[in-house]
Amino acid sequence: MLDWDDLRYFLAIHRQGTLARAATELAINATTVGRRLAVLEERTQARLFDRTPDGYVLTPSGRDLLPHAERIEAETQGIEREVVGADQRHAGSVRVTVTEMLATRFIAPHLTTFFARYPGITLELECTNRTVSLSRREADIALRLARPREDNVVTRRLASIPLALYASRAYLDQRGTPPDPDHSLAGHDAILFADSRLFRVENAWFEPRLDGAKIALRSDSVSSIFSAAAAGLGIALLPTAAADADADLVRLDTKTAPEPRVIWQAVHADLQHSARIRAVLDFLGEIVGA
Repeated sequence: MLDWDDLRYFLAIHRQGTLARAATELAINATTVGRRLAVLEERTQARLFDRTPDGYVLTPSGRDLLPHAERIEAETQGIEREVVGADQRHAGSVRVTVTEMLATRFIAPHLTTFFARYPGITLELECTNRTVSLSRREADIALRLARPREDNVVTRRLASIPLALYASRAYLDQRGTPPDPDHSLAGHDAILFADSRLFRVENAWFEPRLDGAKIALRSDSVSSIFSAAAAGLGIALLPTAAADADADLVRLDTKTAPEPRVIWQAVHADLQHSARIRAVLDFLGEIVGA
């Protein structure tokens, strides 16, 4: 008889491509993943993966098993969501996936208030830009800067995040303030977002204004950019809600700005009425919306 746990390992290997990455997803070691795959292959009397230099690739037998494993996964997760969704206790864990900047600057400063209100709830914050599946319960709640498009997910627009150019007082004392930052940052150092699709709107606004400015740093971490700007490394685009509150930072006077980012909150429809998840949703709406 097949064991659902073995099918979980099978799906993780298929999705991640290697035992090591599958082990990371499952929070166990790669030896255990390999052993469970061997057990599954023995029970099915079939080789399910070809071991190639590029990773583990499904064999014909593996491809036949895949849709059955995915259906069992969907049924199991649906049961879990229904059970959690019906739970009316303010107790237990709630996993929230959120960007690092939102976690450190917008959420973490308010957590003492949350835990005073709900001492029985444990929050698990995963700070990442990667897309997670709420259907597979990779998270219970997602805060994202792009509207999630997953099926059976309830979304809510929490707030917009205006951005502006900032530099530290120490940097401006040493290098001077750009006379026309709307058009030119010539002679200055700039801190840019990573050259990726995720930050295309911000980079498309910022880069034409460089005018020969030295790019001192690129990063996909807004928190890192914030810290580098506050330390005096150069001029950066930062969220005004956080940067205006930092006494070390000065906003540069521009008449234009990139399109504000929107913070979207998402939860699977099956979970939205769980008392502990509802408590977290409402609290995030309070602090982020404010």
